[in-house]
Amino acid sequence: MKRIIPIILILALVCASVGCASKSAASRPEAYYEGSSAAYDSAYYPEEMPAESMNDSYGFHEESKTASGQVPALSNRKIIRNADMTIETLAFDTFVDQLAASVGSFGGYVESSSVGNRGYRNGQQLRYANYTIRIPAEQLDTFLNTVSDLGNVTSLNTGLKDVTTSYVDSEKHLESLRIEQQALMEILAKAETVEDIITVQDRLTYVRYEIESYEAILRTYDDQIALSSVSMTVNEVEKETPVEKETFGQEVSRRFKESLSDVGDSCKNFAAGFLGNSPIILVTVLILGAIALVIILIIKGIKKHYAKKRAKAQNNVPKV
Repeated sequence: MKRIIPIILILALVCASVGCASKSAASRPEAYYEGSSAAYDSAYYPEEMPAESMNDSYGFHEESKTASGQVPALSNRKIIRNADMTIETLAFDTFVDQLAASVGSFGGYVESSSVGNRGYRNGQQLRYANYTIRIPAEQLDTFLNTVSDLGNVTSLNTGLKDVTTSYVDSEKHLESLRIEQQALMEILAKAETVEDIITVQDRLTYVRYEIESYEAILRTYDDQIALSSVSMTVNEVEKETPVEKETFGQEVSRRFKESLSDVGDSCKNFAAGFLGNSPIILVTVLILGAIALVIILIIKGIKKHYAKKRAKAQNNVPKV
């Protein structure tokens, strides 16, 4: 037991020091790879890496592309690419079918979707849909271009998140934990007492838990890097929104026409609601009228009764 404990403590200290070194390296990339091969160094920290890619406080950056659509100096880094777009369509059902076909043709899938009703306009029910779509990262630009041809894109935002430092840091932690696990397995095989076995197994359980945690982190990164996430909102419209900047006159004209259309819709909805509920309204009016008539008759009867009593009382008064 006295020999086992120091060995475990030494292993824990060595692994902790390796972990601290990798954390320190995350804040000093140039020191982290000092002494590494030039190929490894250039693969993760290329000289062409744009300075602005490290400036975003949230980790997402606007993409800078070449004429061919490639993002320079990022091919060997761990990059998560995402997109967010809003698109209008005049033919909702057709668009949904075409979108599903496009997603399948690019090797992606719909992670989640929802469809709802936006209301009515000129007697037409307008719908909307929200999608979260996963597309292979290398196909993202082509997919967005393809979908853009299916409707009227009113907004499109793309961004990237560089997770190279976190990814490599997790790999280093995982490597040190696996080394410690192997050493603990060898110690466990040589343990002679129950106390030694329990002590080693406790540490081994903790190390295995940490290994599984870092493996899960790396799997999550791999999934997000391989498959880009596209958040898409699809709006069914009666008339597409102009994408080009409108002049003052065009904007006034468009808003005036929309206001007239809204007034017309309101009148139609009121008329439809009134006529549709006319039987209920008629019955309600008749019932209220009957109740009012009964109340009036009762009030008249009460007044007539008291008038007779007063007249009788006056007749019974003795004359002087």
